[in-house]
Amino acid sequence: MFLRPEPELGWLPTHVQVTILQAKGLRAKGKHGTSDAYTLIQVGREKYSTSVVEKTPGSPEWKEECSFELSPGSLERGENCDLLLTVMHRALIGLDQFLGQVSVPLQNLFQEGRSQRNQ
Repeated sequence: MFLRPEPELGWLPTHVQVTILQAKGLRAKGKHGTSDAYTLIQVGREKYSTSVVEKTPGSPEWKEECSFELSPGSLERGENCDLLLTVMHRALIGLDQFLGQVSVPLQNLFQEGRSQRNQ
């Protein structure tokens, strides 16, 4: 997270930087026991999608980064601000298939008083 000073409130996060390393233990949804996996990352209304890792047997690796701007004062006001990660299988025909999802509440990290957190 990047921080900015606020005289009356101390340091407040203005951005969150996310690095997607890999997923583990995914079930195969494609042919031959593999998946064509990608991750959708969302904070508030902002979204980012990783590239597709083709024909992965269950532990795709991305090593991709993205950054999201937080609305001013959202964390200290207690607004619902979660980092949502959704892993999908790209289907060439029909709808993409759900592989897994996790939500990380950013307010909890802020309340812990840490400027950085690896998870």
